[in-house]
Amino acid sequence: MSFRKLTRSSYTLLNLLEFLEPDGIDNAVLAEGSKGGLNPPDWGKEFDFLSDEMESLANAEAALLQAGFIGKGAHDKGLLIDGAIQASVIRELSKDNQSKYFDAAVRIVTCGFLKPGAKTLGTSFKPGRNATNTCPMYLYEREWYTMARNFINTALEKLEDKTSLAFASAVDLSGLIDLDMNNPFNALVQFTLALKVRENLLKSEDPLLASSFNNIALSYTEMGDLDVAYSAHEKALSIRLREETRVDNTYSNMSSLLLRMGKSNEAKEMMKKSPALKDFTDDSFINTENPRYVGNMVLLSRIRLAQGRLDDAMRLASKALAFRQKFQGNRLKTCDSMYDVAGMLIRQGRLSEAIELLKQLVDLSETLAEEAEGQLARANYKLSVLYGEKEMSAESQACKSRAISLRDKLRPESKDSPFQEPEFMKPCLFMLW
Repeated sequence: MSFRKLTRSSYTLLNLLEFLEPDGIDNAVLAEGSKGGLNPPDWGKEFDFLSDEMESLANAEAALLQAGFIGKGAHDKGLLIDGAIQASVIRELSKDNQSKYFDAAVRIVTCGFLKPGAKTLGTSFKPGRNATNTCPMYLYEREWYTMARNFINTALEKLEDKTSLAFASAVDLSGLIDLDMNNPFNALVQFTLALKVRENLLKSEDPLLASSFNNIALSYTEMGDLDVAYSAHEKALSIRLREETRVDNTYSNMSSLLLRMGKSNEAKEMMKKSPALKDFTDDSFINTENPRYVGNMVLLSRIRLAQGRLDDAMRLASKALAFRQKFQGNRLKTCDSMYDVAGMLIRQGRLSEAIELLKQLVDLSETLAEEAEGQLARANYKLSVLYGEKEMSAESQACKSRAISLRDKLRPESKDSPFQEPEFMKPCLFMLW
């Protein structure tokens, strides 16, 4: 069956799903998202069928299922589109139509849902508000940092009241983007500004202040000011314990800080204090489908490694990598987990497997351009060392040259520093949650 033989509604639905892949999307989200206004004057009534979940939307879905153009997700939840069909659909669309359906998909995402992990941001943005607020949150959680940055810059320009909670939330999210992009100094400026605005508007025990203190602590952790970071975390924890909200987030962050201090046993004990993590198993980490909890699995893996428990560390790191590949796709956090696993493979003497994984990491990092240059630098460093051990001098030298070039670009102050791993860890975050 050709795309052209589909009904108008089925064809529209197929084009929308093209831009909502790979996760798929539930019918209820399509219906809810359509309430946000999907029909600018020049679009006609093309998307009206989405709001009729029981009949019009169901009929459009049934036609696509019968034709084999889409499938159903796990437990009958979510509509999924095959990669080959996805490629064919996108080729069929003109540039104008690509823009239109992408715009519609963004509107649906904006009004219909946010990813579960977005709840951890501690902002005052809510679904149903305009796209300049909700889209950057969604894109941040999806690790589309450059696009998220563009959206949040627009939001900051449009927010006229620079003393409002909405402005503080936008600034806070801007800081989170900076932090994930390994710009902790810039992030600290944003987090401090957000805290100042919030302190002027909120009571001293408000959870949003705790979020600000927590984020400030994360910046100091990445900057290496560990005692200052610990003090900021204590302020956040004090508020969260009183308000009984998100204490697990602070305990996890403090655990990571203790690990960076070289206190792996204390880090493990700090993790145990988290009510949300007390009864977690490997499988329950994965089954939450929440990237934040898998960040805890990564942290626990690194704690185990520091304690000399290599097999446990590898088991946890491998499961975290599998989760990130499945649910987060080919993004920065997947790169981070690939490097962890490669390092453990090396410790186990499985050099050939480590080389193959690092080559995959290089390929993936290259697709992410500037967002993953730090990952690319340290992967090339590691490959250079491994190739050298295998007496593959040409390959080793090529990787070394590339690693040094990237390091010098990202960290000019490190130019002429020794060709050693610590220098190539600097362009990457200590902990990418």
